[in-house]
Amino acid sequence: MNDMRIAGFPHIYIQGPGALGRLPECIGDIAQKGRVAIIADPIVEPQFRDVGEQLQEAGCEVIRYPFGGECTRAEIDRLAELARDLDPEVVIGAGGGKALDTAKGVVMELACSLVIVPTIASSDAPTSRLIAIYDENHNIAETPSLKRNPNAVVVDTAVLAAAPKRFLAAGIGDALTKKFEVASTIKSGRLNFFGGRPPRLAGVLADQCYEVIRADAVEALAVAGTGKPNEAFERVVEACILYSGLSFESGGLSIAHGILRGLGTFPQTQKFLHGEVVTYGTLLQLATMGHADEEIRDMIGFCRQIGLPTRLSDIGVEQFDNDDIREMAEPISKVPYIVKNDPPISLDMIVQGVKRLESIAAS
Repeated sequence: MNDMRIAGFPHIYIQGPGALGRLPECIGDIAQKGRVAIIADPIVEPQFRDVGEQLQEAGCEVIRYPFGGECTRAEIDRLAELARDLDPEVVIGAGGGKALDTAKGVVMELACSLVIVPTIASSDAPTSRLIAIYDENHNIAETPSLKRNPNAVVVDTAVLAAAPKRFLAAGIGDALTKKFEVASTIKSGRLNFFGGRPPRLAGVLADQCYEVIRADAVEALAVAGTGKPNEAFERVVEACILYSGLSFESGGLSIAHGILRGLGTFPQTQKFLHGEVVTYGTLLQLATMGHADEEIRDMIGFCRQIGLPTRLSDIGVEQFDNDDIREMAEPISKVPYIVKNDPPISLDMIVQGVKRLESIAAS
């Protein structure tokens, strides 16, 4: 039995309106020669022209490399090869989860420092070492990890509050999972993503993440898209990015994220955001693991209030039969952190969980 408790954290986390203005300070702390590569989603490229100019005024040599849209091994290799001539001391990853993971992949190839700048609060990717790399069919192909967490995570909530409401709702869906997934990991005695036992802090953060979201999500979503964050928005973003990211990596995952491995059966789900899909996965986990109908109905009601999926039809799967469900459940049942669950989670349990959830959601 591994008795080591292990957790990982970014060196510094900065959140608030105008946080982008702190980037030169962050870069100055980790880049002696000031060579900086920016990998940014094309949609945020105009903002990062200004950031690049600020860094140049601070004495940095800056080159921007637009992200191609998918975090694949080929895209990581392409950008790493382009950036190699600069020999950057720091890579800044800016955008949504796939852009951030691509920047992490480039850092893995070039062995330099990493600064993460999320421009939407749609996932828990910013604080973690984990990289979700997809294949050409949009399925997860590999999940390597950096040797250490990002040097800095800079969250400008004025930028995030200008993003469409759907992105924050997806981030809320991704964060909702942690209370249940981390509890499952701890109860089962599984190891976390650092190869150690989850510290108690992982469970505390996961529970606090859930409590903040249930208390503040509706008020936070009311200002999403306005560019004017309120206190509820700040609390929810902190929960979705900081609490969620730290708790999953130092805690663990379960069926809610295992669902991602089974969706090759239903390619129509690819148009939905990560957090939307794992919201369905959270409900499936509750249904599979024997949570009470009342608890599941409560979660369904909350998810519908904020526009998140609660059944397969909500993620594009209008028609399916028992064979389709089994085909989806089989790869989920083989995910390592599900195989090692206590009590064991079988393929048949997941199949019955899908049917149970569909029945409850329809009632």
